[in-house]
Amino acid sequence: MKQIEIENQLREVVSRLITEIDLATKQGRLDVNLISEDAWIPILKEVYQCPNLVNLNRKHKNFPGIDLGDEQDRVAFQVTSSTDIEKVKSTLEQFKKRNYKNAFDELYIFTLRSKQKSYSQNAIDNAIGDEIRFDAKEHIIDTGDVLAEITGLRLPAQERMLQEFRAILGDVETSVKALNAPENAPYILVSNLIEVTPPSALYLAELCIDEESTIAAAKRDLNYKGKHPNKHLLVRLALQLAGLGCHGWAVFENRIFTFYDMERESAFRSIVDVGSIEELTTEDISQHELVEYQNLFKYLIKDTLRDQLLAFNVNWSKQQNQFYFLPDEKDSDQRREEWVGKKLSRRRVFEKKYQTKDPTKVAFFKHLAFDISFIDVDSQWYATVTPSWYYTWNLYKRNRFHDDLLSKQKRLEHNNSVRDQVRFVGYFLANSRNDNDLITFGELVEFQCLSNISLEENEELEEVLEEEDVSAD
Repeated sequence: MKQIEIENQLREVVSRLITEIDLATKQGRLDVNLISEDAWIPILKEVYQCPNLVNLNRKHKNFPGIDLGDEQDRVAFQVTSSTDIEKVKSTLEQFKKRNYKNAFDELYIFTLRSKQKSYSQNAIDNAIGDEIRFDAKEHIIDTGDVLAEITGLRLPAQERMLQEFRAILGDVETSVKALNAPENAPYILVSNLIEVTPPSALYLAELCIDEESTIAAAKRDLNYKGKHPNKHLLVRLALQLAGLGCHGWAVFENRIFTFYDMERESAFRSIVDVGSIEELTTEDISQHELVEYQNLFKYLIKDTLRDQLLAFNVNWSKQQNQFYFLPDEKDSDQRREEWVGKKLSRRRVFEKKYQTKDPTKVAFFKHLAFDISFIDVDSQWYATVTPSWYYTWNLYKRNRFHDDLLSKQKRLEHNNSVRDQVRFVGYFLANSRNDNDLITFGELVEFQCLSNISLEENEELEEVLEEEDVSAD
């Protein structure tokens, strides 16, 4: 009796699922994300005996022609809402063009809607040739075919399949409800722009450095090995000799520019003509008619920010041209930062990765990183935040496998995880402050948009990244 009850429930759930999908399609509102390919994996895995079935898009974004595959049993599936012969031919042509026969012996085209009553086998044979055997009656399947196969399974397996179908039906009903929401319903879009308040004053002065004596002192006290440094390096050496190792200054036309008060900072006074020190408003440079001065102002903001963030163990990589998080303690295995997104959370921003073969040896260090650039919009300054990752071998120098590691990480990331990284960096910049900071950050800029589709929905879970937030106790 229980078997009959389960089979009746299966038919009811599948019937509702087909109805929902057909209704959405007739409304022209069924998009490729309505049902995730992942949702079908447990069902197809059980019904078609593919224990190693996976989403191939996890390996390569938008894997052309096929979505799911079991490379051990050499079976592949294309999941689609299209039911016409042209979609079938297109899938088979992709399979042939990309030599998928080297990885798969059998291909199923799984239509989310009810398939046609018949398909031209001649058209199919012309499309696929002798690459693989493809029988339209056997290899083009829909939910009805899957249900028919499930009825032949044992009761425990049928019960598992019923739960899977109910989960899919729930996802579809939720998606259709969202798609049928009132047009132009407003929602908030968080950008990667963050308000910036630069210092109100800027100082400049004529450089006055004795090059010969500075080089001699640098060789003696700083172990400098060069002979004829350029102007920027000469200034840096002179400041270091005077006891100042900051980065927040720029040199242009034999003048030094900085947000630091030269009148009060003895190191600057030691390398300039004191009588030429001049205080300007930041607008005098940022709004200058010459683009060279405008760019100088942007460089000055970023270099001053380097000094500020170093106090919070955020370093600057000249090699990568980006900021990245260091561990709080040199020997730490990881670093987590508390922040508030939708809730109080802790995000991993640094991790020491050990070798698989020898867990006592470090393979590389993984750092959350971000690039930042500055733009002026009607005299209001903003920073654009672009998150990334930095892989090092000694906390500072780039690991020789950096590009491969970064590429692998990027393939795993989805829009939602990148948006959360932007939110985190924005929160960190706005809340990591010292009393003497010259540059301050506001909140990330939000836009109210009119649309019936929210960019915040239908994103993959972040567990696959192993970089998800951990809720704070």
